[in-house]
Amino acid sequence: MFFPSARALEHRPPRTPLVTLLLLLLLLAPHAPATAARAQVGGTDASGTGGNHIVQGRLVGPSGRRPDLRLKVTLESSGFGSLYVFSDANGTFRFTSLRPGSYTVTVEGGDEFETVREAVTVEASTIRTNRGVVGTPFTRPITLQIYLRPRRDSGNLAQPGVLNASLASVPKPAAELYTRALEAARKKETERAVELLKGAVAAYPEFRLALSELGALYLRMKQPEKAAETLRAALKLAPEDYTTLLNYGIALFEKRDFAEAESHLRKAAQKQSAAPTPRFYLGLILLGRREMEGAERELKAAASAGGGIAVAHYYLGGIYWGRQEYGRAADELETYLRLAPAAPDAARVRATIKELRAKK
Repeated sequence: MFFPSARALEHRPPRTPLVTLLLLLLLLAPHAPATAARAQVGGTDASGTGGNHIVQGRLVGPSGRRPDLRLKVTLESSGFGSLYVFSDANGTFRFTSLRPGSYTVTVEGGDEFETVREAVTVEASTIRTNRGVVGTPFTRPITLQIYLRPRRDSGNLAQPGVLNASLASVPKPAAELYTRALEAARKKETERAVELLKGAVAAYPEFRLALSELGALYLRMKQPEKAAETLRAALKLAPEDYTTLLNYGIALFEKRDFAEAESHLRKAAQKQSAAPTPRFYLGLILLGRREMEGAERELKAAASAGGGIAVAHYYLGGIYWGRQEYGRAADELETYLRLAPAAPDAARVRATIKELRAKK
């Protein structure tokens, strides 16, 4: 996740231990991997493996089209067994409450597409300061974009020179560059994919799909300035597109442009009311401004919508402690630990809960 800088916090934090710590973590948290927020709503498995991490993604059909099928997506690990969901109508999927470890994502393509497997490593999150390593409860979403290929025996292979309907209005040279870029991205040849997409946009400046994909790749490469510029151009062509709005909000968040990030995150939240991630980001922005009622509202939504984000309960606990509502604070922290029992700060949170219960 991405959090406000010290310059963005124009106030003093409440003088309570947990709230002070929460805002300290906001100041110290490093940038998360710059991944495009693709799968905020969709087939979600919240049962998890006892941690607080997220693996999410979007399925992309040939030539960038939606697969228009609800495909089975399985998350497997030798240590934790397997979980599965079916992607939603937009091709998105999400697994939450995951422990660090090595996983394999398998997409069963059915009669139309080849089966795809992607290896994923979920790493533990820590914050490093000049005082050493401090555990952090922040979720670290890993976002995948999985490119589907037609089955060779399906009879649906595209004929040479025939492009998907979504590219029908795109000049052929630009569309071909875009298709090659998707194939390069599927092979994890990120830099080559970027160059191909830049070529597609140069050939056809109003190529929204290419701009959107290029912005997502820039985010993945931790280049928020370029991501924001590219996604801004994509939004001019499709101002109501949810995915582009959300990715643009993330790029602005990474740039520490919180006012504009808030505006686009609110638009994204309005379009996908069941999406927890934009609400969570909004809660953090409001918390940084000490707008506690608004932060509480957004964090509650993030905790309950679309499978929920476990760490939202952690921040709610801090808000209630600041109000001296000790029972509610303890309840929220207990919910956080129930959803993320292997969180790196679990021992400290348990001690905090005990302290809060004693204040009742």
